[in-house]
Amino acid sequence: MLTTLIRRSVLRIRDDLAIEFANTAHNPSDPAGSLAGWRDLVDFLELRGALGRPELETLRAMGETDARRGADAFEQSLKLRETIRSVLGAMAAGKPLRASWIADVNEVLAHGMGSERLVRHDATWRLGFVPLRPEPLRALAPIARSIGDLISAGPVGEVRRCANPRCVLFFRDRSRTRRRRWCSMAICGNRIKVATHLRRQGRRAGP
Repeated sequence: MLTTLIRRSVLRIRDDLAIEFANTAHNPSDPAGSLAGWRDLVDFLELRGALGRPELETLRAMGETDARRGADAFEQSLKLRETIRSVLGAMAAGKPLRASWIADVNEVLAHGMGSERLVRHDATWRLGFVPLRPEPLRALAPIARSIGDLISAGPVGEVRRCANPRCVLFFRDRSRTRRRRWCSMAICGNRIKVATHLRRQGRRAGP
C-alpha cells in the first residue's frame, strides 16, 4: 500500500526519477532498502507520477495474478538499481561509464517500446502511451529512461554524492552556484554542522 511505502521512504529527496530510485537503497545492510517487493515498486512509480493510472493498475494486477513474474521483475529492478548507482557514482566522480552499464540500461529501455494512442479516460479520450509488451518489466522503463536522460546530459547533469561520508544518497545539483554539498540540509547538512561545532568546542575546552 502507498502508506507502507511512505513510511519506509523516510529519506526520500525530490529529484530525477532514476536518482530517487537509486536512493531507495539508503540502508546498505538491507539489499532491498525501502522497497520490499513488487507492490512497493509500483507504489514508488505511482507516487512519482512515472506511469498513468491504467498502466499502474495493470502492473499491480499482474503482480497479484502472477506472483512469480512480479517477484522476478522486482529482482530485475534491484539489479537495475545497482547499475544506476554505479552509473551515478561514476558520474559524480567524473569517471567514464562502463559499456556493461549502458547495455543494462538499454535492455530495460527495450521493454518500454510502444506508441501513442487515444485511450479512454472516464468519459473523454486522451493520448496515452501504450506499451507493445504488457509485462511486469514494463514498470522499469521510465526509470531506465530517466537514467538515460542523465547519461545523455553528460557533465551538465551535475550528479553529486552527498558529502557526508556516512551517507549513500545521490542528488542533482540545480543550485545557482552549483556548490551544493548535501543530499539535504535538514538531514546531512545540519548533522555535519553540529558535529563540526562540537569538535571545535571540544578543542577549545582542551583535555
